[in-house]
Amino acid sequence: MTKKNRRQFIKGLTFSYLSLVVSPYIIGLDSRIFASTTDSSNKDIHKSSKAIGSADLGPLNGPDKNGVMLPDGLEARIIAHSGKELNHGYFWHGSPDGAGVFSSDDGGWVYVSNSELPNSQGGVGALKFNKNGELIDAYSLLTGSERNCSGGTTPWGTWLSGEEYSRGLIWEVSPERGDTNYPKKRPELGIFIHEAAVVDPENNYIYMTNDEPAGLFYRFIPGGEPRTESFYSQGNLQAAKVEKNNIVSWINVPDPYAKDSPITDQLPEATSFERGEGMTFFEGNIFFSTTKDHRVWLYNTKNNELFLFYDGLRSKEKITAINWLKSWKKEVQNKILNDPDDMTVTKDGHVLVAEDSDNMELCLLGKDGSAKPLLRLDGHWFSEVTGPAFSPDGSCLYFSSQRGISGSRRKGGMTFEVRRKV
Repeated sequence: MTKKNRRQFIKGLTFSYLSLVVSPYIIGLDSRIFASTTDSSNKDIHKSSKAIGSADLGPLNGPDKNGVMLPDGLEARIIAHSGKELNHGYFWHGSPDGAGVFSSDDGGWVYVSNSELPNSQGGVGALKFNKNGELIDAYSLLTGSERNCSGGTTPWGTWLSGEEYSRGLIWEVSPERGDTNYPKKRPELGIFIHEAAVVDPENNYIYMTNDEPAGLFYRFIPGGEPRTESFYSQGNLQAAKVEKNNIVSWINVPDPYAKDSPITDQLPEATSFERGEGMTFFEGNIFFSTTKDHRVWLYNTKNNELFLFYDGLRSKEKITAINWLKSWKKEVQNKILNDPDDMTVTKDGHVLVAEDSDNMELCLLGKDGSAKPLLRLDGHWFSEVTGPAFSPDGSCLYFSSQRGISGSRRKGGMTFEVRRKV
């Protein structure tokens, strides 16, 4: 984390005021927003009767042998471990982070996962499952990139993988093994500390978060059809400015390549957010998290409005190593969600948010703005929960403990699958 400069400090004060303006509009918002929401990425696939969702919430049982705590009826297994060879000849990457799922023509699916390793050791890996949910292949999609953190799926069947460093860019990757058309760099989407990306399927606008204090909320307006170079080369990158009436105006970025100055310095009038991270898309609605201030925001693309949806008020008690460790020994079934990061959506229309640290939970956000844990990791002291994504029918939930129990970035990562008990 870097110290704020004068511009960031002033913007922070401005945004604190904005938050107070936005907050009262939360009451009564949810029924309107959620009335017709669906997981648009899986429109063509019927929801399974075994889909995991809000009905599964309940008291968490004690940790299993891998430290996973789940409610009755669900169980977890490790499907990949960083540094270990899978049966298909691929060594699962270190620091597994943001992830997504793609349907396959044979009825199966592919789980695509970023690697957040530094020093050009990052990349993207894939786990391929058949229609019965059996792992049948594992392979690399991208190597040699830098700190691939989060990203997002596209309606045209590719993965946008964001690099989380000052000169980071987006890589576009195919989930299929051996696709010679990918990977490709997409610098037109901006050079900055990238995090997540989502695509509005109505117009193929790409929205992106920026993981730094006083970072910006971006969108990219394409200049052509998907899978053409003009889509990117003729497109336009913009940043959000939130007005006092919650309406968002979009400002063109003068130099997306940041040749002479960072984009945040180019647009002092743009609204800053405190470490924008995970994102997910419902029809017409984008949710994104800001980890530093423990919030989840809702941007309605139809009305061009931004609302504060979830506000996690961290305890005012001074956070020390001793206090933090004590919190693990308490009963914290109803502990508030802190450090929100990666997110996805359940088949019954609830946002599922992973904690960056805190007490290592995956929490479902209620339509009243509440947060309840679907699972928790015990003993993963120096890790974070990453990469939540569902199989196309919602019956399998995938996620990772980025550094696992050992805390090792290269070899500690543990990628899990959660299913109903047979």
